[in-house]
Amino acid sequence: MRTVLWFYALGWWAAAVGATPVQSLAAIGEAVTAQLSSIIRRDHRDFDVSVAPLDPRLRLPRCGRPLEAVPAHGALRPGWISVQVRCSGDHPWTVYVKARVSIYRRVAVLTGDLPRGTRLQPEHVILQRRDLADLRRGYFVAVDAVVGRRLRRSLPRGYVLTPQVLASDTIVHRGEAVVIRARIGGLDVRMSGHALADGSEGQRIRVRNDRSKRIVEGIVRKPGEVWVTF
Repeated sequence: MRTVLWFYALGWWAAAVGATPVQSLAAIGEAVTAQLSSIIRRDHRDFDVSVAPLDPRLRLPRCGRPLEAVPAHGALRPGWISVQVRCSGDHPWTVYVKARVSIYRRVAVLTGDLPRGTRLQPEHVILQRRDLADLRRGYFVAVDAVVGRRLRRSLPRGYVLTPQVLASDTIVHRGEAVVIRARIGGLDVRMSGHALADGSEGQRIRVRNDRSKRIVEGIVRKPGEVWVTF
């Protein structure tokens, strides 16, 4: 019974296509490009959208209404995405199209080969135009954001700097007296303590409360200050 229904549906589709003009595949691609460009243009000026070629054997009834094109998974991100194209005319249909979204920004890259441990200076970094689709691990858009930071490993000329390759300076040292801060019930509580490990800004370290002798973990916020959550 299922086979009979399948052939019946296939016959209806073929009849529908045969009775109406065929949808231009180029028009489908143009609809995808126009819609994605409209969305991207809200936040970015430098971008490009390229649509993967559709199978030339695809024959759809020509849509009597404007085509609707939306990212299949809601969010529009750089790289390859799937786009749902819908026709809501007399012979409705839906097809999925692949498109590559390129959004360009000027990001911080190295001007030359540098060894591990180098403390970055202004002459070491330049801003260059890059496709964000290729920068999944992050990037910096200002030279000042990386100057003074040290390299965790040796890197080549043209390397796009990411947070993972830059070391932060230690601002809390092991054995050092620190202020342990916590927000409890809307109150800012401060306690004296000692750091049990070196820590840079944003790093989680263990500290000992001088009064209770309790050891807890907190996040280094600034020199001599560690925030904990109870």
